[in-house]
Amino acid sequence: MKKTQAFLAMGFVITLALAIGFFTQMQEEKNARLKAENMLGAVIKERDTIEVVMNKKLQEKEKVISYLTASLSKEQLVISKLTENLERSSRRFTTAGRVKKPIELEKIIVSSLLEAEGKVLAVDQQNDLVVINLGAMNNLKSGDKLSIYRGDNFIANAEIVKVQDKISAATIIPANNSKDIKVEINDVVK
Repeated sequence: MKKTQAFLAMGFVITLALAIGFFTQMQEEKNARLKAENMLGAVIKERDTIEVVMNKKLQEKEKVISYLTASLSKEQLVISKLTENLERSSRRFTTAGRVKKPIELEKIIVSSLLEAEGKVLAVDQQNDLVVINLGAMNNLKSGDKLSIYRGDNFIANAEIVKVQDKISAATIIPANNSKDIKVEINDVVK
């Protein structure tokens, strides 16, 4: 009986030792697993941070690529236009060297203001204005200067201020030596 009790006690001690060994091993495995999970969590967090940074850099690179692509398109368009202009200029230069037939134009009649002679139609002495029978059809324009005569005597100068087809209005600019002579209707305007 003592042997049986000794075997039982020994079995109990061995069982207890095995239980403690298994428990210790389980604790070590649990600690190792927790350590591995923490390391994995840190690696995942670091990977996520790197992914965010890489996405930002990728977006920046895509913006640069987009800008460069647009710039390249513009440059290609400019080069295309310049090439067209160069080809056009080259063709013009080549054809300019060839002998061409002279171009005949219709006869052009130019009337000179020196040949145009008109008359004073109306006089406004208070405002120093005259109306004359020359206008746009005689190639007059605002700012033109004319001379007013009575016979062969110079009376005054005039500057056109308003022009219509056949008549114009002008301000009188009296001559220095003819302050007493006033412009009258039918005076000649040249």
